[in-house]
Amino acid sequence: MRSAIFFDLTQTLLEKVNGQYYLYSDALDTLKGLRERGYRLGLISNLSEGVTVDEVHTFLAECSIASFIDLNLIILSSEHPENIKKPDKRIFDRALGKSGLVKAENMAIFVTEEHEHILAARSYGWRAILKRNWGECQPEDGECVTSLTELLSLL
Repeated sequence: MRSAIFFDLTQTLLEKVNGQYYLYSDALDTLKGLRERGYRLGLISNLSEGVTVDEVHTFLAECSIASFIDLNLIILSSEHPENIKKPDKRIFDRALGKSGLVKAENMAIFVTEEHEHILAARSYGWRAILKRNWGECQPEDGECVTSLTELLSLL
């Protein structure tokens, strides 16, 4: 089974400027490069109740990245009746289940800017990479990048 990389959506792949979301300038090339290396790509995102996978997929298409994200690997808090959000272990377990991976054991990778979510993912056995949107990576960050492009060197 091939490794799966799950991204947080906002502030990891997309930045919010004046109420609008824009793809980070290095997102498209990074996602393309990771797919070419054989990684399966997905999302784990905390979204408002009622937001559907189809709506997210349509939005990803508008951002020109839908072709890189596996529709079956879009995991949304809004999909769950209890609206379970990261860093709850159950949303990570759902992602594992949908990816077909029995255990995380470095086969499941999570990328986000949220330090709390990184620590939680690591405690569940995931390889978790912090994406710092400002400042430099610190030793206590563990695996860390300051841009999406850096993932291509790390993975």
